Amino acid sequence: MRVFRVLLTTGGIFLIVGIYLAIPAAAVSGNGTYSVPAGNFYYRIIFNVQNAGRISGQFSETSGSIVTLYVFTSAQFDSYRNGVVSQDLFAITGSSGGFSASVAFPGDYYLVIQHGASFVNQAEAVQLTWQLDGSNFFLLGLGITIFVVGVILTFLGYRLRSRGAPPPSTAGVILFDQPKSESTTPGE
Repeated sequence: MRVFRVLLTTGGIFLIVGIYLAIPAAAVSGNGTYSVPAGNFYYRIIFNVQNAGRISGQFSETSGSIVTLYVFTSAQFDSYRNGVVSQDLFAITGSSGGFSASVAFPGDYYLVIQHGASFVNQAEAVQLTWQLDGSNFFLLGLGITIFVVGVILTFLGYRLRSRGAPPPSTAGVILFDQPKSESTTPGE
């Protein structure tokens, strides 16, 4: 395989990957009042993240009761659902506050609201404002770097291709010598 083809192919792949990483996902946001019924219940919001970013927002329990808010990966949520909270991306307990968690990889992420320790037997209403944005500076820098490498490899591939190309063929073209012009003066 010729070197220019390898460079063009690799450069094209790097360009596509660089663009995918550098262009952050558009921010998505929402707000509302969410109810956690009395008993051993919780409320969850699922985020299907296509590009790395950040889940952030504010919460406030309307009557001033205590709630716990978590942000989980899919695997962490499975453990939580089975009664084990060993890890989380973010956790806060209180009647109000803010939250922010980086999401490094595509996948499902869960925002979970559960009762505070002494409020299990009462329904709780939580006002929640959340935002999912794609601003991840590490991936942005990585995407730009990969994109630039892709541009350089593509440029080098085109240069090698044009340098190694044979001159245009003259097969099938008949060349004639230009007739010599003779100068004549009138009256000769």
